[in-house]
Amino acid sequence: MARDKKTSELVLFSTRLSLFLQLFTANRTVYPKMDKLKTFTDSRGNLTIVEEGHEVPFNIKRVYWIYGVPEGEERGKHSNKVSWEYVVAVSGSVEITLEDKNGRETYLLDSKEKGLVIPPDTWDEIRNFSQDAVLLVLASHSYDETAYINSYEEFLQYIGK
Repeated sequence: MARDKKTSELVLFSTRLSLFLQLFTANRTVYPKMDKLKTFTDSRGNLTIVEEGHEVPFNIKRVYWIYGVPEGEERGKHSNKVSWEYVVAVSGSVEITLEDKNGRETYLLDSKEKGLVIPPDTWDEIRNFSQDAVLLVLASHSYDETAYINSYEEFLQYIGK
């Protein structure tokens, strides 16, 4: 049992170190980060681009979308220890509050041309979904229930606040 926990911690450390080296030594971007996405418009309509290695600073392992959220309901309210996410409101609007060891900030995704990078160890609260909101999420890892912190108090302890 103790060996399994040590192995799990070593894998977690190794994954985080790899992501750190890949992301921060290459471009020194500070995250979370809001992007204005490249959009091309002509008589045929609009084309907005999100590319792995450009706007998305990680390899994409999972894609999902959130929609049909009843008025007043919230999503998220958790932190992931390993997964990066890139989110775009492909329809409607949604408000995302993020918190990490450096503070708390709220972002409004109200355009198909805005993308938000969310790094691991970031608490997220997603609220104020418009009736037509569809939030597209690109994630760096497949779903793993053990990678999530679902208690805000636990999260604050985890990041040392």
